[in-house]
Amino acid sequence: MNFFRKLLLRNLGLKLTSIFLAFLLWTQIEGQQRVFSTVPVSLEFINMPGGLEIANDYPKEVNIRLSRPSSVRMDERQLAAVIDLRDVQPGWNILPVAASSIRSLPSGVEIEGIEQNRIRLELDRTRRKTVKIEPVIVGQPEEGFELGEARVNPREVLVSGPEARLELVTEAETEPIDVGGKSKSFLQHVFLDLEDPRLRFESADSVDVFVVVEEERRDMTMKLLVQVLPKAVQVRISPSNVEVTISVPISFTGEIDSKDFLAMVTIEEGVDTTAGQTIDLVPSIVTPEVYRNVIRVEAVSPAQVNVTFR
Repeated sequence: MNFFRKLLLRNLGLKLTSIFLAFLLWTQIEGQQRVFSTVPVSLEFINMPGGLEIANDYPKEVNIRLSRPSSVRMDERQLAAVIDLRDVQPGWNILPVAASSIRSLPSGVEIEGIEQNRIRLELDRTRRKTVKIEPVIVGQPEEGFELGEARVNPREVLVSGPEARLELVTEAETEPIDVGGKSKSFLQHVFLDLEDPRLRFESADSVDVFVVVEEERRDMTMKLLVQVLPKAVQVRISPSNVEVTISVPISFTGEIDSKDFLAMVTIEEGVDTTAGQTIDLVPSIVTPEVYRNVIRVEAVSPAQVNVTFR
């Protein structure tokens, strides 16, 4: 046993030095080993000319092949491929993704290749346009009730984006408004939606919508003699009668007398009333005050009458 202890302790300093040098050699060799990987890198664009914007769909990332010493640690999320748009023109542009485009590459990391080294971008001029807002209504009101109008405030919104895409847009829709089971009118604040992600709202991206939910209605018809104002004007009206369709709530049990209603056409100042002159006018229906909140005029047939001055 003493023999082995003496053998172990003999030249102990030299043995420890040898072990330390071997460790240094091992760490150096280990550090020189390279690790290869393929990582997705996000695209970033700089120096976009004023008045232009990207109009097409394009890859948001490119894959790059990297090699690095195993001792080097790297946060791939910090990498980006930066594309300079300084010299682009309206229309299609093909832009290179070079090794020099990669930002935040740690020291010792090398780029072995870029899988997609060309990006196709369509540049279009930025335009603005006012479009109407269309409320989207879903669901059914409570039984015995029906959906009336949906009034939007504001009724229009300003939208901007690439000119060619903007030309295809005529309206912006609201998020769905559910009327399921409703028996009363209500006001709801909703957000707007554009199907094209390249377009954006310049003004507010939300609106107020007043949704009318009311009792179901039934229709009634009546014939009315068309009268003229001012009464002193001598005319011949053709046809002399119009058929008026009105609606009332289904629970309404009152009496409706056509004699309480008027169909009127008005001769405006400045109209040539020379005998033989003919104009087309739209009759307006005067509803009795007592029925004003109950009766609704749904249709007038014909929509216009012919007025000939005598």
